[in-house]
Amino acid sequence: MNNTLDERKAILVLISQVQALRDTIQSTLNNSIAQEHSRYVSFKSYAITYNDLAERARQVLKISTVFYTFNTRDMKSYMGTLWGYQKHVMEQVLLCTKLLLSNLEGSVDFVNDEFDNIGNFIQTHLRAAIYQQPEKETEVQNTIENLLIGRGLSKGADYDRESGKFEFSGKEYIPDFIIPKMNLCIEVKLLKEGRRSKMVEEISADITAYKKKYERILFIVYDLGVIRDEVEFKRDIEMTDGVKVVVVKH
Repeated sequence: MNNTLDERKAILVLISQVQALRDTIQSTLNNSIAQEHSRYVSFKSYAITYNDLAERARQVLKISTVFYTFNTRDMKSYMGTLWGYQKHVMEQVLLCTKLLLSNLEGSVDFVNDEFDNIGNFIQTHLRAAIYQQPEKETEVQNTIENLLIGRGLSKGADYDRESGKFEFSGKEYIPDFIIPKMNLCIEVKLLKEGRRSKMVEEISADITAYKKKYERILFIVYDLGVIRDEVEFKRDIEMTDGVKVVVVKH
């Protein structure tokens, strides 16, 4: 689907709103602290919100197909229903919200946008979040994980760390981070004096291996004063489709 700039912006805003509804419903369903008789009382409000988003999506996408909606006019309030019914409706709304989100994301190059956004986000915030010069890559990894969490990603649901182990050419590979929904792995490199050539070799080997399993690879290179020309450093690496390099200088 080819979108004008204004249409693309409208779709991306709508995607953000649908994601917010999805996350709110999931949070409600997973809230084990609240008692079941009170946990699902917002079921009708969620259905009304979903109906509104579905209608706006139909208009934005300019399609004649009507997304499934709920008959909220005849839907009783929480005062006239039991929690089992409320939960059932809420789970249906969540399912429909996920399907709606899938349709919206499929209408734009959403994943590649997010790929760029994550790289830009880390490049913008990583240096400010590191107070002392790191000695180990683990220190940089820990900071990046804090940034991902601060961006709203949940471990195990949106990303994982040091999981997804696989073998390639007799060698075992474990990505530093993976974001499965984007088919993305993130590798963190701490570049010290005298390691530039070795690191370039490591990155080249990583690309060959990870490309067999992941569509996108993001290299975060935390530079301790070694790289003079970032464009030259990144040029050959980023010639491979789906590979992005972010250089952050200490």
